[in-house]
Amino acid sequence: MKFWVGLLIAILLLIACDKETSPLLVGKWQLKTVEKNGEVSAIDTVWYNFQSESIFAFQIYESQYDRYLLFEGLRTQKNNEISIELFNKWIVNHSDWSGVKRSFVIDRINKNHLILRSEEGYLYSFIKF
Repeated sequence: MKFWVGLLIAILLLIACDKETSPLLVGKWQLKTVEKNGEVSAIDTVWYNFQSESIFAFQIYESQYDRYLLFEGLRTQKNNEISIELFNKWIVNHSDWSGVKRSFVIDRINKNHLILRSEEGYLYSFIKF
């Protein structure tokens, strides 16, 4: 009987943790690596800012011009799926985004690390900034 009670509690905790990714997501995350088709690229000039439950900002530092660019938008989240829509189409000229809309799945998240998988299958690894 104790086994079944323990198993039930563990399952309920897992279900509760799965739905609690949004509060962990809020904050500023520095992109560290992008894995595309098995190749890993180190990155340290890009930040994803999940500023609230719905506000998002993409920040990039362009060292050749010694400037920061900020692209703001909105995000929605359903379970571990995130959809982002930015307000400015210039993001295409300054990132690997192909348009103003992008979707990700949260592969892993804790208070210090975040891994997002894009709809194209790329892995984005972040640390909390």
